[in-house]
Amino acid sequence: MIVKKASVYDLGGHLRLTSMDTNLKKLLDELPSKPPRSRLEPYREFIEELRARGWTYRAIAQILAEKCAVQVTGSGVHDFVRTRSRAKARQAENSPTKANRLKVANPVAAGPLVAASSSDDVQRRIAALKARNTVPEPLSGGFEYNPDEPLRLKQSGRD
Repeated sequence: MIVKKASVYDLGGHLRLTSMDTNLKKLLDELPSKPPRSRLEPYREFIEELRARGWTYRAIAQILAEKCAVQVTGSGVHDFVRTRSRAKARQAENSPTKANRLKVANPVAAGPLVAASSSDDVQRRIAALKARNTVPEPLSGGFEYNPDEPLRLKQSGRD
């Protein structure tokens, strides 16, 4: 039995499968998750707390070397933190959380008359925004350009 798989190329030119054979899906579900590859993973919370307290990456690397016997550079700590923060951001995008949900204080069923008056109100607000003066007025004593004279810096207190 031949199973056709739909394929798509991403921006980097790498082949990605968009649909997967059921046998491959079963195999994927049976495989255990790989353990983290970084030697800094056991110290993740410690590093995050130090960063929250304002410690630099270089200082964190020094602390890890002195107190935990883990040799790492400041840029290595930075890469570790950056990778973990990107993974958290990606995970937050894919799963809805309480922070991402819209909160409605007092839900009210809106009838057609309410929607019409709201639409008129919105149109009135838009017209008021378009009518207001949006061009900022130039500051007095600001930059003045005369193409016939060389550029000079103004001295404070003297003109």
